[in-house]
Amino acid sequence: MLRDLVLNAAVLISGLYAGSLLFRNVMFPDSPWRERLLYGIFQGVNSALLIVLHGQAAEGYALGFYVIPIILSALYSGGAAAIVTSLIAAAVLFLVHHGSVFLFSPLTIALTGFGCSLIAVRWNNRWARLSVVTFFALAMHLIGFGIDIGWESLFWEPIVLFSSSFIGVAFAADMFVHFDYTRRTLEYEKAYLTQHDVLTGLLNFQTFQVRLQQLLLRDERLCFVLIDCDDVKSLNFEQGTDTVDNTLQQVALLLRACFPQAWLMARYGSDEFAVVFPASEMTPSFLEDILERQIPERADIQLSYGYAVFPDEEQDPAAFTILVQQRLMETKRRFWLEREAHWLHNERLKAVGQLAAGMAHEIRNPLTTVKGFLQVSRENNYNIAAYYDIIMHEIKRMSELTAEFLQFSKPNEHRPKRLSLQECLYTVMQLTQSEIVSQGHQLEFDVDETPLYAMIDKDKISQVLVNLVRNALEAMNRSGMLTVSVFQRGEFGVIEVSDTGTGIAPEHLDLLFQPFFSTKSKGTGLGLSISQKIVNEHGGFISVRSREGKGTTFTIRIPLAVMVESAV
Repeated sequence: MLRDLVLNAAVLISGLYAGSLLFRNVMFPDSPWRERLLYGIFQGVNSALLIVLHGQAAEGYALGFYVIPIILSALYSGGAAAIVTSLIAAAVLFLVHHGSVFLFSPLTIALTGFGCSLIAVRWNNRWARLSVVTFFALAMHLIGFGIDIGWESLFWEPIVLFSSSFIGVAFAADMFVHFDYTRRTLEYEKAYLTQHDVLTGLLNFQTFQVRLQQLLLRDERLCFVLIDCDDVKSLNFEQGTDTVDNTLQQVALLLRACFPQAWLMARYGSDEFAVVFPASEMTPSFLEDILERQIPERADIQLSYGYAVFPDEEQDPAAFTILVQQRLMETKRRFWLEREAHWLHNERLKAVGQLAAGMAHEIRNPLTTVKGFLQVSRENNYNIAAYYDIIMHEIKRMSELTAEFLQFSKPNEHRPKRLSLQECLYTVMQLTQSEIVSQGHQLEFDVDETPLYAMIDKDKISQVLVNLVRNALEAMNRSGMLTVSVFQRGEFGVIEVSDTGTGIAPEHLDLLFQPFFSTKSKGTGLGLSISQKIVNEHGGFISVRSREGKGTTFTIRIPLAVMVESAV
C-alpha cells in the first residue's frame, strides 16, 4: 500500500507542476468564469489520471489521492470548478470499474465536490478552510470506500496510514499551489506596475509606445488621439494635489466608459491621455461629442485634443506619432490664444470702468464746488463777483484734467528719431534747473560720457522726465538732493531719477501707475500713467523703488538704437 501511495503522490505533484506551467494567470475564486472552468477541468483530468493509474480491476478497489484535486479546485477556483472536478473524477471512477458494485465511491466523490464548494465559501481563514475541506473530503472518501467494500473488511492500520498520508499530501499540495500562486501574483503585480500608471490604472507612456508601434506595424486603420487636461497645473496650485488626482482619475474612468472599443489607452503625461481605437467615418463627430461635451460636462474640466488616422494621413509610424503631437500643440495654442484674448478683453473692460469711475470722481469735485457757489450767489442776485476766481480755478482744473485724460486715452502719433539720451536729459535740466535751485535743492549728475543713442520722441521723453523731476521736488519738503543718472545696461539705456524725500509707503507702490491714483492733494493721478504709456510706446519699461524716510528712485529703460538696428 505504501508503494501505491508514493506513486499517487508522485503523479499528483507532477500534475500540479504541469498546471503551474499551463495556467500562467493567477487563479482566484473571482477570476473570469472561463478560466475557473478550465482550471476545474484540468484538476478533473489530474484526478482522472490518478484514478486510472491507481485503479484496479472490477473486483478490486483501493483508496487514493484522486480526491485532493477537488480540494484544490474548491480552494483556488471556487465552487463551480470543484463541482466540475468532482463530476469528472466520479465519472472516470465509475467507468474504470465498468459499472460494478462500487457505486457509492463515485457518488461520494460527486458529493465531496458540492460539500467542499460550500465549505470554502463560508471560511475566510486559509488554514481553517484548508483543514475543514481536507477532513471533510477524507471522511467522504472513507465513507464511500467503506460502503462499497464493506465495513468488516476495513483494517485500522492501513486506514490510519492512508489518512495521515492523505492529510500530509493535501497540505503539501496546497503549499505547492499557494506558493506558486504567490509567486505568480508578485510577478503579475510587478508586470502591472511596470506597465501601468499607478494613479489611473491605464498604460504608462513607455508601454503605450511599444504597443502602439506593434499596432502600426500591423498596418490596421486606426485613430490615435492625444488629450490634454487644461488648467490642471493651476488647479494643483489652487486646490492641492488631492483634487487634481481625483480629477485625473475621473477623466480616466470616463475615457474607459466612452471608448469601450479602444485598443490602447494610456496616461501619456502628467495631465495627458492617449487613446487608440478603430477609425471610422464618424470619428470626427464622435470625438467632438465625447471630448468637447460629455467628459468636460461630467468632470468639469476643459480638454484639448489632437488626432490623426493611420494610414490615411500618414503611413510612417514615427511621423504619424509626431503629427498627432503637433495637432495637439496647435489645439492648445489656439485655445490659449482664445483665452488670452478673452482675458485681455475683460481687462480692457475693467480698465475702462476704473477710468470712468476715476474721471467721474475727479470731475464731480470741482462741479460740486461750482454748483455750491452758484447756489450761494442766488441769494446775492446771482452776483458771482466774489466767487469768480474760485469758480474759474475749478473750471480750469476740470479743463486740465480733461486734457490729461485725453492725452492718456487717445493714441498719439509716435515720431521717434535717433537721439542720445544725454541730449534729451540736458534739455530737461535746462527747463527745471531754476526751479530746483529756487527751492533750495541740490542737483547731482551721473551721466555716461559715451552717447547712448535711442529711437525716441524727444518731446514725449522730455515730458516724462519733467514729470519725474517735479514729482521728486514735491517729495522733498526741505533741502534735498536730486540725482539724475544715465548709463548703459546690456541692450538698454537707463535713466534714473532719485530724490531724498519722504519716500512712498509699500502699500502704494503697486498703485502708482494706475490712473487717478495720487498721494498728492492737488494731483490728478494721471501723470505717472501717462509717463508709463509713453515709455511703453518706446519699447521700454519704467519701475520704482522706494523706502519711507529715505527717498525714491524711478528707473526708465529704453532699447538702444544700435540694438534695434541690429535686430532689424
